[in-house]
Amino acid sequence: MIGQYIFLFSMSAKPSDIDNVVDNNFQKANIFIQLKTWNTQAMRDVIKTVKEYTKENPTPMELKPAGLAYFNLVWNDDILLDMLKGFVLALVVVFVILVYNFKSFKWALVGYTPLLFTILLIYGVVGFVGKDFDMPISVLSCLLLGMSVDFAIHFIDRFRQRYAVDGDLTEALLWTASRPGKGIMRNAILFVSAFSVMLFAPLTPYMMTGVFIVSMMTLSCLLSIIYLPALIVLMKGWMLNK
Repeated sequence: MIGQYIFLFSMSAKPSDIDNVVDNNFQKANIFIQLKTWNTQAMRDVIKTVKEYTKENPTPMELKPAGLAYFNLVWNDDILLDMLKGFVLALVVVFVILVYNFKSFKWALVGYTPLLFTILLIYGVVGFVGKDFDMPISVLSCLLLGMSVDFAIHFIDRFRQRYAVDGDLTEALLWTASRPGKGIMRNAILFVSAFSVMLFAPLTPYMMTGVFIVSMMTLSCLLSIIYLPALIVLMKGWMLNK
């Protein structure tokens, strides 16, 4: 009966198809077990179950994972982990650049705060809703660090220039928020408007990219304009030596 089924299969399929399931002498068979999902956790559970079974029930059969679900698992464990390490390293590098740009550890710390709060809020929401740290998020993470911190750099640089002229804290903050702050808002609105069209994309990765960029640009802009003045006022004794 097995021989008849193999014969029927060889007559109705390409030669390469039957080579994938039996050897030339028809002595060994290759049995596929297909999953209904590409989820990496499902593949991880399958591998764990197979290892536990073969440990308790030794078999001459060779059992090994393959396919798209296993590829996603390897991708998740190796490449995404490296990208996560790169993201953490990028955070450190951004802070070092801020220290070099402002020539001050204190101003770098203040300028770093909106970016840090933006990241904590966005990734907190991502984790809260159960979204995995997938490929679009990992790629966009390092890319958006430089885009988000740009608002804080612009705000602090213009504020320090204005404050150095008249020495009035309130006037310098109001001028920075109303003049350069307007440019920061326009820049953020342009970014958000351009990427918001991706929210209506039919593919989930494209939609996730739009949500991620729109959220980060909006939050980092608002935090730079609202949170930075509050920090400067609260910490003026330490920041301005007054």
